[in-house]
Amino acid sequence: MNSILIIDDQKLIRESLKVAMEKERYQVHVAETGNKGLNIIQNNGIDLVLLDIRLPDINGIDVLKRIKKIDNDIIVIMMTGYGTIESAVSAMKLGAFDYVNKPFKTKTISTIIELALETQKLRKKVGIFQDKDKSRYGVDKIVGHSKSISQTLELIEKISQIDSSTVLIQGESGTGKELVAKAIHYTSRRCSGSFIEINCAAIPYTLLESELFGYEKGAFTDAKKAKKGLLDLANGGTLFLDEIGDMDLGMQSKILNFLEERKFRRLGGDKLIEADVRIVAATNHNLREEIKKQRFREELFYRLNVINIYLQPLRKRQDDIIPLAEYFINEFNRQFKKAVRGITLEAVNILKQYSWPGNIRELKNVIERIMIIDNPETIHLKHLPIEITGKELSSSLDLQIDDNKSFEIPKEGIDLRSLTSSVQKNLIRKALQKAGNKSQAAKLLNMDRFSLRYLMKKLQIS
Repeated sequence: MNSILIIDDQKLIRESLKVAMEKERYQVHVAETGNKGLNIIQNNGIDLVLLDIRLPDINGIDVLKRIKKIDNDIIVIMMTGYGTIESAVSAMKLGAFDYVNKPFKTKTISTIIELALETQKLRKKVGIFQDKDKSRYGVDKIVGHSKSISQTLELIEKISQIDSSTVLIQGESGTGKELVAKAIHYTSRRCSGSFIEINCAAIPYTLLESELFGYEKGAFTDAKKAKKGLLDLANGGTLFLDEIGDMDLGMQSKILNFLEERKFRRLGGDKLIEADVRIVAATNHNLREEIKKQRFREELFYRLNVINIYLQPLRKRQDDIIPLAEYFINEFNRQFKKAVRGITLEAVNILKQYSWPGNIRELKNVIERIMIIDNPETIHLKHLPIEITGKELSSSLDLQIDDNKSFEIPKEGIDLRSLTSSVQKNLIRKALQKAGNKSQAAKLLNMDRFSLRYLMKKLQIS
């Protein structure tokens, strides 16, 4: 049940509003002075205040200021029989929800109260989502111990203090550019605004223009009504232009104009619209090379490149591979209700040696696949996919497995299918010697007897 406080020095207004609001099933408090009203607010959970602007002890505007200091979420609706434009503007600037002149109909005030409380409820829901986004995309979600990651985190902290400068994030696909862009937004003063992203490579020029700038009714055949663009929707927040290196040259000039003027026109419109938007752009292209090839505008590059963040590929950040893998294990343990404990030293060494062409995205996918399909207690070498283990295992085992050298199959066995045919042939022979029969040899090689027989025939093992 919502709680309402009525502060008015006229008893008739207090009592009539109290009766009407109680019929609407609100809990109602009343006060004839500003000080009594403030005392009620201090000692009760009040959701909304109906506040007269002229009170015998304190001016209503001053009461409004003090209410907002006590609890900024309390909704205040000002009431007066001596309304002026100046007092209305002053009240709204201080955070009043609305301003009504006496006399008013009870139905009118009931409608305003209902709208105000519904707005408050929506704001609280938005606040919950924003808090979740802050926890999901904060700087603590950027994992790594390497020097380059430490420098990136320091830079994000500095950027968060200046919320207007454009940022250009460069790096290979899968290095975490989107995550960095979100961290910049959610650690800055813009975090209460929207974070809106668009992939410039995925949308053709004509559609991209209408998506970014919006359009007026009748701007083109299917424009049945006006539509706001992403620059409108991101006002007060951040617009993330992903893969800006793939943006059409014509569109680049329009973005450049916006960055210079901070104003834009909707398609089919004449009116200039201002937008307080931070632009964060990202690309996996070398933009200086693209400029030489006349595929990217030099002026736009310098406008975007006010603050530059370069994300190194994972192959150059070996210190980050295992912390990232462990982070993903913990995340997927929670998500899939698994209980994977960690990674063996043997698997760790292979993960660190792999070049990771798909970067962090590839590592995440590998861990996710292992946990869904294999569901091991601990991730062993045998759980890693062939594209990671094949080359390393083949080269190391080829040196060890030879008729003239001693090589023993470990007790836990080995995944034969991830090895090259030359190594497979030697291992099958070793397994047959150790086990004495095909069934036991197949178990040592983590396969069934029929698969072993097929391989023996294929590799011409008698």
